[in-house]
Amino acid sequence: MNPSEIKVLLEKLGGAPNKRLGQHFLIDGATLETIVEAGEIQEGDTVLEIGPGLGVLTNELLDRGANVIAIEKDKRYAAYHESRKLKNLKIVQGDAIQLDWLKLVGKKPWKLIANLPYAITSYALRLGLWSKHPPECIVVLVQKEVAERAMARDGKQSLLSLMVALVSSEMRILRKVPPGCFYPPPRVDSAVLYVKPMPVKDRAKHWGIEPEQIMLLAKKGFAKPRKLLRSNIDVSEDQSQAWESLGINPKARAEDLSPRQWAELAKTVK
Repeated sequence: MNPSEIKVLLEKLGGAPNKRLGQHFLIDGATLETIVEAGEIQEGDTVLEIGPGLGVLTNELLDRGANVIAIEKDKRYAAYHESRKLKNLKIVQGDAIQLDWLKLVGKKPWKLIANLPYAITSYALRLGLWSKHPPECIVVLVQKEVAERAMARDGKQSLLSLMVALVSSEMRILRKVPPGCFYPPPRVDSAVLYVKPMPVKDRAKHWGIEPEQIMLLAKKGFAKPRKLLRSNIDVSEDQSQAWESLGINPKARAEDLSPRQWAELAKTVK
């Protein structure tokens, strides 16, 4: 769908893109191909799509044989898709962050594939990755800065990168996407982020502790990120010795610890 076709369709639907909802429609075929290829869509796959908008990605997923459950907050676009009456497409009008995704996808394997509204990227990753029944894979088009932060590209951890790392077996940025690949163009660069969740049953074994316990400690550690980590976490004398054995610098901040160090630290701190 090119900009001219988008403009015509928007006029029929009664207005311009909603800036408050962060609506930017993908118009680049190469990026679209990258997303669906990374999702390895097979006939009959269940795909949850967040923010289908005018259906550019939705149409491609359907063409590949997926059963698409699309959550759309904008009533205009939800009604538009309902009127299309496409086979294998279920439209759910509402706020994706407030809905129970597992009730929508059921007990079958599923995939999360979406051009995500930038404002909900962290929430969407958390809901997908930390679900009791996580997706087989996550392929999302997000703000490039957020994708790089999720992967700790600068070598510094954040709550987001730790949250992703603790429950994932693979993370990759597949493609950088400039503003001109959207209509209207956003003010920032975007990226296609691929994440493969770690099976729930393997997580505690991999880290030696439940990831939820690690995150509880990390939230305290990142509460005041510019302060020394020891200032954010009460450390006993015994625990202080344990820190040294883990190779943690006494002047380290929360961002300086690797996911493995966070896991080992969580074992020593009550």
